[in-house]
Amino acid sequence: MTRAIGLAAQTAYKADAETILLGYVGPWDDRAAETRTGSAREMPFRLNRLPFFKFVGHGATSSAAGGYLVKAAHIARSGVVGDVTAPNWVTLGSIVFGGEGPVEFGRTGPEVERMVKAATSPTIVGDVRVKGVRLFPGSGNLSISNVALTSNVATVTVGTHTLQVGESVTINCSNSVFSGTYTITAVTGTTFDFARTNTNVTSAAATGTVTNGVAVPAGAGNVIQIHPFR
Repeated sequence: MTRAIGLAAQTAYKADAETILLGYVGPWDDRAAETRTGSAREMPFRLNRLPFFKFVGHGATSSAAGGYLVKAAHIARSGVVGDVTAPNWVTLGSIVFGGEGPVEFGRTGPEVERMVKAATSPTIVGDVRVKGVRLFPGSGNLSISNVALTSNVATVTVGTHTLQVGESVTINCSNSVFSGTYTITAVTGTTFDFARTNTNVTSAAATGTVTNGVAVPAGAGNVIQIHPFR
């Protein structure tokens, strides 16, 4: 049995066995509350085999601004979706909350397959299994306070953040060596690393900003779901 969920009857979406809950979801339809924000999840079906599917975001409060980047990846038969170093994640789009109404964006199976193939290195050989999905919370504009570079590994200090390994960030730094768009290779509670081929840079104070392109999610109970249409 399906059950309509949503904030109003005219904007309700049906939840069934193929609905994947990616954000924080309170108890409903006999499912316990769970948090998937930022964590990778393997779909029970292949996104690239679906003619069309929608990502739908529901903001629980009128102040739930900001959002998430939604990414997907090819997961090999022997792969582990939680291992972010194995698949290359490609951004399918962003869910940006501006209020309580649902926000959505759609993708076709062929489209997501092309996007994942283009992002994967080495090239996928044979069967394409677009089954990995994850969220990256919006970072907003983080302020840089310190930079360093040792043995072609750059470290940027920004204070408390939600950046994750594998996501892409754009840096605008007072030290131009660090400016550009890079993929994060390691994080701590206040820093992140990325590969940068350059002579060493002694740790020093710096200014500038870092962003993954989406405002920080706010409010409680934000939900993102996948709704397949066959």
